[in-house]
Amino acid sequence: MLEKISGKNITIRSSMTLSTMMIAGTLLLFSFNVDIIMGIPPDFVKGDYLFGRTVGIVDDENGNPLWIVSGIWKTNLSNQTQATNNNNSAVFDASFEMIKTDGTSKHTHTLTNFVLADTSNQNNYTIFNGTGTISMPQGPVTEVPISIKVVNNSLGIINIGPNKIDNHFGTEPLYGIPLEERDHYKRS
Repeated sequence: MLEKISGKNITIRSSMTLSTMMIAGTLLLFSFNVDIIMGIPPDFVKGDYLFGRTVGIVDDENGNPLWIVSGIWKTNLSNQTQATNNNNSAVFDASFEMIKTDGTSKHTHTLTNFVLADTSNQNNYTIFNGTGTISMPQGPVTEVPISIKVVNNSLGIINIGPNKIDNHFGTEPLYGIPLEERDHYKRS
């Protein structure tokens, strides 16, 4: 048996639904925090850094997309003018999540302990060469060659030396896209 729903019941239900959505939206607005939304640990954002996201594709031996790579990074490389052996304050830390194009084998790697070896400037880009530590299933691999090309201060092209990590990230670069000025912030 079908019950007749009056206009008053529809109005009450609509009002309740709208009120619930407004409360949830307000709570979300006031709880918006980049640390929580992006899953960044609190100590990750201490200091004067730029932040961004990474994206890339790892192809199989036939050139077909096999892995999708995405993640986050932080750096102070824009403040580095040259490498010094005594005081290497350069930072480039990243977390890369990888997943196969069929939605399986999801896992994460980190790039830490970046040591800047040299910097060069050419036209509209700066290249930062160094080494870093990449987390792998068998344990951290140290002194992995890392090259970061910053183009027009708005795009990072990240090359991770394939030889020490069994070509895990392929031979093509990953791309780093800085967060918009309004999306990132500085903490001390």
